Amino acid sequence: MVLSLSTARRAVLAALCVLALAFAACSPEPPPAFTGYENTAWGVRFSPAKGWAVAETAVEGCLFAVEASSGPDARFQICVSAPRPEILLTQNTFVSCENVKQYVREALKGVNPLCTPGKVWGEFAYDTLYVRLLQSGDRVRVQCVNHLFVPLPGRLVQVIAYTLGDDEKAARDAFEANRVALMRMISSTRLR
Repeated sequence: MVLSLSTARRAVLAALCVLALAFAACSPEPPPAFTGYENTAWGVRFSPAKGWAVAETAVEGCLFAVEASSGPDARFQICVSAPRPEILLTQNTFVSCENVKQYVREALKGVNPLCTPGKVWGEFAYDTLYVRLLQSGDRVRVQCVNHLFVPLPGRLVQVIAYTLGDDEKAARDAFEANRVALMRMISSTRLR
């Protein structure tokens, strides 16, 4: 069978149209618009967990703070402060982690803090875990804390996830019950 030039042209054009349609169908759609919390002035954004209330709040030592909460005993907080000279972050990660642990013990009254240096959101950070004893009226409550210290030029960003309980087991159980929500908020955080 011999195709005429016009039939061959039509076949090529039809094939090109099919390819164009296939490429158009495969092209990625633009990403959905960000629907979480964002404060462009402070360069902070995150996606709150479903059902968590979000509010900007005043926190001692923070130039800016925002908090997401699920009831009175589970919180996620971002605090932007001036650099803290008492932490004395150095080029040596071991020494810096020791300084962070000392700050947690002395200033925050954290018990047995653990510190791991690493990167979050492309920035160097110190990830700490500790518990604190907090006076609440006539009783003492226990706070289970995951606290990230992210030193940036001219500021220190702290990302804090914590739960409260009447004893350490209750605080840890509450943290485990909220772990997915807290870790998603931590991982969704972006800093500028």
